[in-house]
Amino acid sequence: MAKSATESTTKAATKRANTKTSKADKEDKPKRAPSAYNLFVQAHMKEWKEAHPGAPIKEAMSEIAAMWREAPENPNRGKEPKPRKPKAAAGAPKASRKKKQTPPPSSDAENTGDVSDD
Repeated sequence: MAKSATESTTKAATKRANTKTSKADKEDKPKRAPSAYNLFVQAHMKEWKEAHPGAPIKEAMSEIAAMWREAPENPNRGKEPKPRKPKAAAGAPKASRKKKQTPPPSSDAENTGDVSDD
């Protein structure tokens, strides 16, 4: 029996059917308040750019982050930073899914039903 024209089985159609929120729901949701660090960066970025015209943003962020470590607004000031997990070695293989192991093929002589009774 042929499928009806209204039935969709594509991934996109299934995904749309299973979504629980719509774009309208997301638009009504208020934005999260910026963190203390975000407010600190926002306040100091303009000053830093004026003092260092043409400097890359990466350099600005590293200097502002260094200022943040000792800033009075920082709730973690004076505390030891959390220890980081060591990164895996570059040459080490990543953990991947194990492939199914197939049994080794048996010889044809064992599988054939030809038995001679001579």
